[in-house]
Amino acid sequence: MSDSADIKTAAEKLNLSLKNLERVLSPMVEDYAKCKKIAAESKSFVEDRSRLAQELDDAKAKETSFQSREAEFSRLASETTAELDQVIAKVRNVLERD
Repeated sequence: MSDSADIKTAAEKLNLSLKNLERVLSPMVEDYAKCKKIAAESKSFVEDRSRLAQELDDAKAKETSFQSREAEFSRLASETTAELDQVIAKVRNVLERD
């Protein structure tokens, strides 16, 4: 065999080997791409979960604040009602004297 024939045979074997390698690696590359996509989605879920947990904590803090305000408003309303009742009673007393 001549050198050019040996080179041609070696090139054909190399091309065949590369095609086989490509055929074997293609599913692996696809699986890797899928894994990367799943990892990105997972990271997104973790970030969303963290954000939602923070929003829930903020909402709970606001609820506590609103409950405190509601209690204060209720107390003030009771005091105001009591004071109005006293004023009404005094006005009635004055009107009844006249």
